[in-house]
Amino acid sequence: MATMQKTSGITDTRRSTHALVTSGDRSQALINAAETWLSAAAACQREMIGFVSMRLDKDSETAREMMSCKSPTDMAAVHTRWIEETLRDYNSEMSKLMELCTKAVNSKTQS
Repeated sequence: MATMQKTSGITDTRRSTHALVTSGDRSQALINAAETWLSAAAACQREMIGFVSMRLDKDSETAREMMSCKSPTDMAAVHTRWIEETLRDYNSEMSKLMELCTKAVNSKTQS
């Protein structure tokens, strides 16, 4: 009967890496940098998932509006509004992501 190991190679690697990292003078700075990066990355991912969800909702609503247009003029108006709104949304999202990253970096440099 085959049995599984209680620890994996990855776990052993993490332990040896952790021992190596925590043994030096600069270990705390490295740990802080990793924590900051992981925290900022997680916050950015949450923000981007919310943004993509919101944009998909808006895009599907625009597609429904376009399918119900009676003339090319109406379709052009819907399309123009969609382009303007999309550009505003992406610009706003980039500002939010930059703010998240800036806050993450500033919070660690001030502590």
